[in-house]
Amino acid sequence: MLIAGNWKMNLKYEDILKFKDILTDLKLDNRVEMAIFPQFPLLYSAKECLANYNIQIGAQTCSSELKGAYTGDVSVEIISDIGCKYCIVGHSERRLFHNETNDFIKKASNLLLSKNVIPIICVGESKEIKNKKNTNQFIISQINECVPDNISSNLVIAYEPLWAIGTGVIPDYEEIFNVHAIIMNELSYIENLKVIYGGSVNVENCSKIFELNNVHGALIGGSSLKFKDFLAIYESAVKQIE
Repeated sequence: MLIAGNWKMNLKYEDILKFKDILTDLKLDNRVEMAIFPQFPLLYSAKECLANYNIQIGAQTCSSELKGAYTGDVSVEIISDIGCKYCIVGHSERRLFHNETNDFIKKASNLLLSKNVIPIICVGESKEIKNKKNTNQFIISQINECVPDNISSNLVIAYEPLWAIGTGVIPDYEEIFNVHAIIMNELSYIENLKVIYGGSVNVENCSKIFELNNVHGALIGGSSLKFKDFLAIYESAVKQIE
């Protein structure tokens, strides 16, 4: 399983030190991977600070170009050089505020894979699509348009319903199970595929989510900023596989 904390545009260097301190009370389990996704300027510091812990560092996005005159963008090469194992692509906030399209996501994912960085491709429907009962077809369309054509292994898909992100509301557990089943069926040819859930994951609901046998972890936003909650969610995932 993968428990991923997306810090978004929050927290500072001193918070990495606080996170390190609280880890002394946690026993990491090799069967459940933990990853954090700080802001770009903190990636190297986080990697160095947590070097003695079995915690992965990831980026929140990347450029769809390898290099060149793209002021403000961050190259996959830099993300790889820092030692990031993962990079989120296509998060709904990036789609909304930075116009990251499905074509962008596919191109960026290809670059990530070429540099041995695993993409975490985000998919999810809006409330309008859900209400029209078009979720399944919409997710299939996103998968087909975002996932690189020649990929054979090492991919993470994060199912994040747009209407659940930051709202405190999640789909019915049966809905989560059904969408994950659709994703796994569409990508059954990919080895080491993980399908994780994101969208208002918290201490109260995580154990029920992890009970679903096709949920391979979680992409956590707000609760990852509360370190004790984040570690409690991690421990819940560990208990589920014991």
